[in-house]
Amino acid sequence: MKIEVLLNHMWETYTSLNPHIKEVLDLIESKESSKIINDHIALRTFNHKKVNKNKLAEFFINSGYNFVEDLHFEQKKLDASYYVHPNNKLPRIFISELRIQDFSTEFQNEINGILDGIDETKFNNPLFLTNGTPWEKISYLDYKKVQEESDYAAWVLSHGYVTNHFTVSVTDCTFFKNLEQINLFLKQNGFEINSSGGEIKGSSKVGLEQSSIMAKNILVRFSDGDFEIPGCYYEFAYRYNGFNGFITNSANHIFESTNEKKA
Repeated sequence: MKIEVLLNHMWETYTSLNPHIKEVLDLIESKESSKIINDHIALRTFNHKKVNKNKLAEFFINSGYNFVEDLHFEQKKLDASYYVHPNNKLPRIFISELRIQDFSTEFQNEINGILDGIDETKFNNPLFLTNGTPWEKISYLDYKKVQEESDYAAWVLSHGYVTNHFTVSVTDCTFFKNLEQINLFLKQNGFEINSSGGEIKGSSKVGLEQSSIMAKNILVRFSDGDFEIPGCYYEFAYRYNGFNGFITNSANHIFESTNEKKA
């Protein structure tokens, strides 16, 4: 499968599950005359041997992507790697994984018990990155229990393998000159901007500014019924002076775009 075909499938799954993403894109395209460029795509997983970030990266590497850097997020208990393609028209790939061993014994047993039973042949086709959960549906009760220790883990267990977010390259926009403009425009149209760490994370000094909408709730099937939980979100990036990487402090806040609002 060509990488462009997979990326298109990933986009189609991402937008069909999250109609609010297409609404955002339509709004931006109503102002932008230039083609919207995708800065990067993000995927989430666990550091379990069957599904770790290296496993998810295999198809991208086989399609010409090159590893660039490992990143570490101590507060969130996450590690990540990102990859770039020699064809700069293709987006960066950012893959993060949760350190299962850094959580309670009960949490570890719950997660490992689910992941140990995965049929690894499901990963032979790269479209597994669009197929959701390769494990049995968890209960909503288990979702809430896992969420007490990690919103990230609860998100992955309930959604499985779909793109967590795509990213508009505001650097390449012509109507929107900066993140302040695009954030204001989206707020005026009813979208909530992630304010953790400020609405704009990063700065020109570090080479990258990022913002994102908060994920809207979507209906997700659990073993005990259908419940509304946060889906996926859309991110916006502005890069300075050819900076090609990521800023850990900024990404630490961006991860919270899928956090469920506490009552």
